[in-house]
Amino acid sequence: FSQSQGWLILAEAMLGHGNRAFEYFRETSPACMNEHAEIRVLEPYAHSQFTESVESPFEGRANVHWLTGTASTVMVGCVEGICGVRPEADGIVINPSIPSAWNGFTMDKVFRGKKLHIRVENPKHVESGVAECRLGGVKLDGIKIPETMLAEENDIVVVMG
Repeated sequence: FSQSQGWLILAEAMLGHGNRAFEYFRETSPACMNEHAEIRVLEPYAHSQFTESVESPFEGRANVHWLTGTASTVMVGCVEGICGVRPEADGIVINPSIPSAWNGFTMDKVFRGKKLHIRVENPKHVESGVAECRLGGVKLDGIKIPETMLAEENDIVVVMG
């Protein structure tokens, strides 16, 4: 059963294990399994509900694609876990947990009608931890940006460390 994959990615990210979270993402990403397309019998961009085990005569074949919640749980694991962009009732939290080899990443997101241009920098090559968060060049206290501070378009810089 594959829906738990996203929750595993999210759990590892919440623990600050960015390397492991991304490893689990890559292990379950359809795009990373293209060399097994003839076995999986699945579109190279779609998640399946389950993959047949070694006990099956069709070991490795993916089943029930397009009718599974796997894609949505993996999306939550990636966006809220690895990228660390999580909505809350009164604002948005940005607390990434990424592979330590990454220099950072950029992400554009619409949050409650407001455009967010997010740039995460990882100069110390850590897996998790935020040293600084800036909104429009202004340093914030903590990793939560109150919704009341957001303009129609926002430049956000998060420095890990």
